[in-house]
Amino acid sequence: MTRQTIVYQPALDGVRAVAVTVVLLFHGGIGWMSGGYLGVSVFFTLSGFLITSLLVAEHERSGRVAAAAFYTRRARRLLPASIVCLMGVSVAAAAGWFRGVDHLRRDVWGALFQVFNWVKLLGGESYADINAKQAGFKNPLDHYWSLAIEEQFYWLWPLAFMGLMLLARRWRIAPLTLVAALTGLAAVAAPLIAWHWGPDVAYWATPARICEILAGALAACWVAGRELPARLGHLAPVALLALLVACVLFPDGRGPAYEGALPLVATASAALIVGLQVHGPVRQLLGVRPLVALGKVSYGVYLYHWPVYVLVDRQGWDMPVGALLAIKCSITAGVATASYFLVERPIRTASWLPPRRTLVGALSATALAGALALVIVPGVEKFYGVDPEVAADATIDTGPVEPLVPLTTVTSSTLQGTVTTVVPGTGVVASTVPLPSTTSTLPVPPRPVRIVVIGDSTAEATGAGLVQWAAANPQYAQVEVIAGAGCGLSLGGFLVFSDSERDIDANCAPYVSGIVPERVAALQPDVVMLLTTTWDVADRRLVAGGPVLSSADPEARAAIAASFQSLTDQLLGLGVSRVVWVHQPIPIQGMLGPMDRQGDAARHEALYEIMDAMAAANPAVRTIDLATWVDDAGLREDTVARPDAVHWIPEVSLRIATEFLAPLLVQAALT
Repeated sequence: MTRQTIVYQPALDGVRAVAVTVVLLFHGGIGWMSGGYLGVSVFFTLSGFLITSLLVAEHERSGRVAAAAFYTRRARRLLPASIVCLMGVSVAAAAGWFRGVDHLRRDVWGALFQVFNWVKLLGGESYADINAKQAGFKNPLDHYWSLAIEEQFYWLWPLAFMGLMLLARRWRIAPLTLVAALTGLAAVAAPLIAWHWGPDVAYWATPARICEILAGALAACWVAGRELPARLGHLAPVALLALLVACVLFPDGRGPAYEGALPLVATASAALIVGLQVHGPVRQLLGVRPLVALGKVSYGVYLYHWPVYVLVDRQGWDMPVGALLAIKCSITAGVATASYFLVERPIRTASWLPPRRTLVGALSATALAGALALVIVPGVEKFYGVDPEVAADATIDTGPVEPLVPLTTVTSSTLQGTVTTVVPGTGVVASTVPLPSTTSTLPVPPRPVRIVVIGDSTAEATGAGLVQWAAANPQYAQVEVIAGAGCGLSLGGFLVFSDSERDIDANCAPYVSGIVPERVAALQPDVVMLLTTTWDVADRRLVAGGPVLSSADPEARAAIAASFQSLTDQLLGLGVSRVVWVHQPIPIQGMLGPMDRQGDAARHEALYEIMDAMAAANPAVRTIDLATWVDDAGLREDTVARPDAVHWIPEVSLRIATEFLAPLLVQAALT
């Protein structure tokens, strides 16, 4: 670097290449790269270094910073590819490629206006949830959280930098001192934020992550105008090794990154950058042409890789992780390269885009992308949801009720009517399904049977059919679903996935031990139906740091059985007459990834045996073998019925309720 400008350093493109590579490996499910998300932290620090280097050079040259020119450069560098990506996701969503993704329209807008990290944080989702989601439901925009943090910094830093320069002149101190103080305050704030607000805020909130960018800014201020000694080159190999070791050793979903320790990672990143300012073997290594080439397109690689990964995962191809990752990376590289040469570089180097024209173009493109998302991105949050008006028709009346007395005679009755499925929030009719007009021997109860459905999102999808059935047959039942998406019904220990680990109690105890008993006590149901799938068949550790066990392992099975029994006893203690555990259908194996355990039949059989044992020991507990019925009905491998391998579409959940579940649940209450 000189006092006039900054010199292009190929090795810094090599740093970008390394950072994006570890992210690709991490998101690609490579188990030993559990801390690959630290590549984003390296990007933060490198961005802070480069941006501040430009500001320092401009200030030294002219005594000021041209904010308009700065924002113009940033807009031309970042917005074109970002908007192309968002518009591509919107079009793909309109074509049904991301069916089932929650809040996609909202997330497009959050990404457009560079507040995506706050959107996700206020939505109550953790970073660990991104990789722990079930098949087909990963959000193609989840990576925009990091871009939002960088862009928020870009908006504020030029103004803050000018303010620091003025203060330094007024107080007659070196600007470096003020930048160091600001960076130190941000470093102290990170663990305090984690301690007070928890791991999600520590990972996603801008104030908790700003130190990583400021560390690069501090390095830029320190390097500016100095004659750097050759011995600084020793920093580069040590720092690079430390970062790579951290990428391998840091756990996903917990650990130092979620406890405010990322300023330490930023220190290593800043040391690497400073070490690369002098000649050395690492500078030479990172400056090789393949790494430099990847570094040049690294922004596009990061931008496009996650939508590509999500789309490939939704194909359900049964192949090794490495082969799948090679396909994902090849597609990503092709898209990113095309974006670089056709969109990014032409706009960034265009001489016909002065600041005013750039501003008008940026606003116009943003408005167009936002309007496109508003018009064509489906508003359905869950393809298996039930329209609120239908749910209201089936809701449980919590007023005083007479006891359900078993009938001594059987009344023949016809189940009839139609159920209309409406796209939630739009009023658009998706389908109208006639109920079968076959004669049933189901006795008409003296009052509607109160049925509550409890479980994860598969219980919600299955329960949607019961809600529709009850709305059309109010003389038989009232139904409400109390679902905890992402939560099984066994507590204790840690769920272990190929690329993440989750503390079960931290994530799900508020639902299982709080929301469920509270709502059951308020609704006073006659029957509680419990249904679980993914989360109770996943690998688990019974204690932190313990061995990873299959859910069918005797130790894990005993822990699950104890947790199921505790929940059953709690429900019965609340006055529920019948607790019904459902043998869950096995997800479509061919649509799941090679490391996905939820299609393992042996694990499901272990849960069935636990349920059957509880029913054998207590006449108030029943089991319903939905899994066998689904097999006999030819629905197990039906990808139309379960487009994401797990959740039923509304028409099929209605069929399941009408032909199988609803009569059995009503009879369970009356016998």
